[in-house]
Parts: sequence; structure tokens; C-alpha cells
Amino acid sequence: MHSKSIKILTFLIFLLTDFLLSQPNKTIGVNFNYILSAFVYPNVISNDRGIRNLSKEINGWIGISADFRYEFTDGYLLGFSLEVVDKKVEDFLIRRISNQVVRIPVEDRFRIYIAELSLFFVAPFSSQRWNIYIGGGLGAYKGDFTKSILNVKSKIQKSPINLGIQVISGVMYNFSERFGARVELKFRDPMVETENKFTEKFINYGGYTIQIDQAPFRPRVNFDTMTLILGMTYSF
Repeated sequence: MHSKSIKILTFLIFLLTDFLLSQPNKTIGVNFNYILSAFVYPNVISNDRGIRNLSKEINGWIGISADFRYEFTDGYLLGFSLEVVDKKVEDFLIRRISNQVVRIPVEDRFRIYIAELSLFFVAPFSSQRWNIYIGGGLGAYKGDFTKSILNVKSKIQKSPINLGIQVISGVMYNFSERFGARVELKFRDPMVETENKFTEKFINYGGYTIQIDQAPFRPRVNFDTMTLILGMTYSF
């Protein structure tokens, strides 16, 4: 029994030593993502051509992400990341009732779930301390958009998964063999849509009863811009 315990302890020490001394080829990271701007289309299926083509540029979208990268051969890495982007936009719905202009608070909430698979190439002039790399791949985007008029919220009828491509470049600084930080720039152009509908017909605001349009509407978000990424990494 004593001999068996010594063998198990020796085996565990061997595994731990091998883990600590082996060259790291896997990295996990957590990131803060800042998307400079996006174009928001309020309803791309409106019968009104003016509304259908209407868009508004909204700046300052914030996201968080986590990723895993594996160096499968010298200088080449395969990466997978998950990201959540969230943005709230407040406005007013204008109605004229009995010669009175009524401004009703409206809130649009845009939440986007992103999964991306990428291939990275590390520049040959990189060092153990500094890594400079470029990459690109395929992304899947799913929207979770809602519109609230006062306290009445629209419900999602359809939320398709949209695909897109992305390219990325970055610099990683290794504080030690295990820990590092990185800065990246990502370029992508996805179209993310949901189809929504209000199920309630009326709201009461300021003593007025106001009718809500129950026709389906389809908001669209287009990230036709650059994303700045700041991340911390751990290699093993």
C-alpha cells in the first residue's frame, strides 16, 4: 500500500514537472472590446421606402469576449472566441394628440452574440517577449433586439444567425512565460437582424391612450467599422 502511494505521488510529480517545464502552446484570454460605430436601420421591411432605407450611425459600442488559441505548428494558431456586445439607445416617440405634441420615452436595446473561428500567423521577426500577428476567419452573429415604448416591450419573432468574415492584426507582450497582454484591431462587416412585434395595442401616457402599431418590424445593425480589443492572456 505504501509502495503504491509512492508510485502515484511520483507519477503526479512527473506530470506537474512536465506541465511546468513544457513550452506553452495554448492561450486563453479575456478582452474588452470597443466598436467605434455601427449603422442602425430601424425597420428594413417597412412599406415606406423612406423608413426602409433610413439609417443612423451610433458610436461607442461595448463588448466583452473570451477566447482560446492553440499553436498547432510553429507560428500558426487556431483560435475560437465568444463575444457579447450590448448597446442601449434612448429616444422619444412623437405623437400629436388634440393639438398637443406628446413625447413618449422609447428605448432600443441591441445585444449581439458573436462566435468567431480564426487562423493566426505570427510574424517571423517576433520574439519571446513580443508577438506580432495577423489573422482572419469566419464569424456567426445572432441578435437579441428589443424596443420599449414606455413600459411596453416588443417581442422577437425571428432571430436568424448571420455569417460574416473578419480580419485581425495584433501585438502581444509577454510579461512572463505564462502571462501577457495584447492589443488588436479587428475589421468586420456583419449584418445582424431580428424581426419584432408589439403584442399590446395601447399604452397610457400623460392621461392619453395611444395606439401602438402591431405590424412586424425588422431592425438591422451593421458593424461597418473597426473594433479595438484590449486583453489579458494566460498561456499553458
